[in-house]
Amino acid sequence: MILVIRDDGPCFLVFPVKLMKEIKGTVNLGQCMPLKAALLHKASDESVKSGNAVTVLTYLHGVKESMDSIEQLREEGMDIDLIELRTLKPLDMDTIRESLQRTNKLCILDESTRSGGVGATISSRVSEEMFDLLDAPIVRLAMDDAPVPYASSMEKVVVKRSTDLIEGVMKLCANKV
Repeated sequence: MILVIRDDGPCFLVFPVKLMKEIKGTVNLGQCMPLKAALLHKASDESVKSGNAVTVLTYLHGVKESMDSIEQLREEGMDIDLIELRTLKPLDMDTIRESLQRTNKLCILDESTRSGGVGATISSRVSEEMFDLLDAPIVRLAMDDAPVPYASSMEKVVVKRSTDLIEGVMKLCANKV
């Protein structure tokens, strides 16, 4: 969005409808979003020491779903480092590396399809560049390779939600991946 605002040429801004429906408020155009990924929630030191912490990478609507899952995960004795990916190119590998050095487990909550999606690219880069930091396979929560239905009731079945994230984190922490 920043680039669209700064660019003098014609641009398209694609914004997820789900976010437009849920977020209300004013926008301060004087503040620009940094290109660096944001650590929105840091797992407790206790959960990291016990091996019950997972790094979660997500973007757009996945941020809301992830935030919704934190309380239930904490009740179950687990926690997450929640990283919002604000850009994909450049991908902030330094922030991801810092978190993986703490948690050693990665879950990617992705809004795109399993094949050729954003999560596939991120998973590939992490596997290539940070394999030694991983104690378990990367868990990718993405849509099946099928068109997204138009009806909201059907879309809820296809798009991954906080319940899917909780299940993925629990599997990673229980070494059942």
